[in-house]
Amino acid sequence: MLVSAVGALGQTWTHNPASTNGPNYWGSVAPQDATCGTTSADKFVPVGAKQTPIDIKSAETVAAVMPEISFHYDDTAMDVENTGHVVEVPYEAGSYVRIGPNVTDQYFLSQFHFHAPSEHMVNGVQFDAEMHLVHTNRIGELLVIGVLLTKSDAAQAGIFDNIMSNAPASVTTTKLQGTLNAMDLFPKQELFYTYTGSLTTPPCTEGVRWIVMTTPVQVTSTFIQQLHSVIAQFPGYNGYPNNNRPAQPSNTRNVIASQ
Repeated sequence: MLVSAVGALGQTWTHNPASTNGPNYWGSVAPQDATCGTTSADKFVPVGAKQTPIDIKSAETVAAVMPEISFHYDDTAMDVENTGHVVEVPYEAGSYVRIGPNVTDQYFLSQFHFHAPSEHMVNGVQFDAEMHLVHTNRIGELLVIGVLLTKSDAAQAGIFDNIMSNAPASVTTTKLQGTLNAMDLFPKQELFYTYTGSLTTPPCTEGVRWIVMTTPVQVTSTFIQQLHSVIAQFPGYNGYPNNNRPAQPSNTRNVIASQ
């Protein structure tokens, strides 16, 4: 998951695990308060204890009846950004989700973006891609909804393909005619996993409320291929085609499975 302020860190980090500015070294290229971890001469030393992504083990989740997610997404302009780390669609102000009765349970959608392959895993299975919808409540707390994406020959070209076919190859924004609604990108099944985690990019700030939809959404092979192609052209990625952070230790955190 990437917050729009990524530009403040420049291009000092990548997702390539073989690179000296890849995930195992984020602690040395990110700000001093980063919880990504740091490195010594011979090992990776984790700092944060509640990092994202994780491998969700369904047999170890806690089943619970959760408040339904109440979606209030309006249409937004069809703008597609290349941030240098993700393909992102900024969302116009006003759209939100509500997941409880309190004022802090209302989270406003600011953008959504894509990682390939998926960052979260389920029972050791990694999916072809993952969409993150980034929300913030009135006191600045973050909620991210993750939607797992899997390629299928049965999938028809649609909004996903329109976004990716218009994703700029360089760090800039493409403004298109028309609008889209993020609700059209969700699975019909609304069950989900939820847990407390972090951003998945530097500075990997913790305290993020995560919701991962249980049912994957089918997308075309073309969408996945184009996404990897754009990633490979990110500055400093040098052809590396993936932008997922590896799974992090759950450290005995409880994951709730909605019923």
